[in-house]
Amino acid sequence: MGSQVSVLGDMYSFGVLILEIFTGRRPTDTLFQASSSLHHFLETTLPEKVMEILDKTAFHGEMISEATYGEEYRASIKKEQMECLIGILEIGVACSAESPRDRLTMRQVHGKLTLIREKFLAAEDVRRGD
Repeated sequence: MGSQVSVLGDMYSFGVLILEIFTGRRPTDTLFQASSSLHHFLETTLPEKVMEILDKTAFHGEMISEATYGEEYRASIKKEQMECLIGILEIGVACSAESPRDRLTMRQVHGKLTLIREKFLAAEDVRRGD
């Protein structure tokens, strides 16, 4: 963005990478016109439309048909998993903020990811009956 190189630039790249991985969209996607961006798209749609945002191939290894995309697909993701996904996407949005001072630090990201992992693992333990 024309600023001096810093760790905050790395945080921006990290945030965009997270958004790309989980949405399957690139910042240059034709969905984003001059007035929009991958960051803005997620910022305005999270958490209500998380199912529409996610790249279905990232979770099933194959394309999901439109028929499967509905309730059956939603039912395949548990509430706790959904909360973890939303948390990760929110980290991506926070890291890819336009202003460097509005971005999370790596220490903050580490803390948030650790909490997400613990929540996910606790939910898995409950599911297995451990």
